[in-house]
Amino acid sequence: MFYPATSRKEDAETLALAAAGMAGNGSLNSEYQREEQGMYRLLSSPHLLQLTECLLQSHRFAKAFNFNHEQRNLLWKAGYRGSIKPNLLKQETQSLACCLRILFKMYCDEGMQDHWHVIETKLITVCQEALEYFLQLQSEGHREAWTSLLLLVLTRLLKMPDNRFAVHVSRYYPLLCEIVCFDLKAELRSILRRVFLRIGP
Repeated sequence: MFYPATSRKEDAETLALAAAGMAGNGSLNSEYQREEQGMYRLLSSPHLLQLTECLLQSHRFAKAFNFNHEQRNLLWKAGYRGSIKPNLLKQETQSLACCLRILFKMYCDEGMQDHWHVIETKLITVCQEALEYFLQLQSEGHREAWTSLLLLVLTRLLKMPDNRFAVHVSRYYPLLCEIVCFDLKAELRSILRRVFLRIGP
């Protein structure tokens, strides 16, 4: 959709911003348009929204499998994938990451203003679902795999103008308060701190 290198670069920038924030010298500018690469610019809004729906189905399927410990144990005992209990963690996280990237891109795309209301509603639903799921995770390794997703959501949230930030954060606030109780990576704590500092005013 955006080329793997573009997505990896964005993840690296997000992590660098979080690390800079820990040192007190990072600044988050408003969302900007990246150089257009990949298939995004060639697809219409209805096609992009349909694609996000397919990605969500893939994500939810993987999520359901990963939560089905009985089925995973049966496969493991049957010798599937050797000594590692089978999971679809990569599918669970990468399908959601791609879906979020598409929605955030559409949300700041001036050419899609007519669809912004639909995009906003869907984005809020997806982000809420993601945060609620993170709170249910029992394994530290599973939560760690979600760190880059939470960094993506919170960084994009901070880049929004005040009016959009208020709409989104009013829906996520109770979930963000719960996330504070977890033993989070320092970079994630740094970004979460910025979110709460902005919520105050």
